[in-house]
Amino acid sequence: MADQVAWHLSGDYFENCSCSIVCPCLVSAAAPLTARPTEGFCNVPLVFHVESGRYGDVALDGLNVLVILHAPGVMAEGNWSVAAYIDQRADDAQTEALAAIFTGAAGGPMAAFTPLISKNLGVRKVPITFHI
Repeated sequence: MADQVAWHLSGDYFENCSCSIVCPCLVSAAAPLTARPTEGFCNVPLVFHVESGRYGDVALDGLNVLVILHAPGVMAEGNWSVAAYIDQRADDAQTEALAAIFTGAAGGPMAAFTPLISKNLGVRKVPITFHI
């Protein structure tokens, strides 16, 4: 097993979901991810702006990432589909680094979701603009 590359990120994060009220998967009396989504499924965009960050020796400052999750029912039941979109300004090393971090391959918070994902739709480079 290869050693994990040390990495860190600092920046801004935004998420939303397709439910018609505040996300019941996170805001309910039930355990996290166990409430039924109001629409029967959940589409979740996760948007990240890396103010500063590194993956080993690779600088990630100023780049953006969008991860889209689709859960066909109760999130804790799995069977998710996921797609990752990397800022087109990223070079090859930055693209590889961001893909590893945001698909969970590099460990960290996103790795907690990998057992719930049954369909990985891949990584694609696109223009991403992030404003606050």
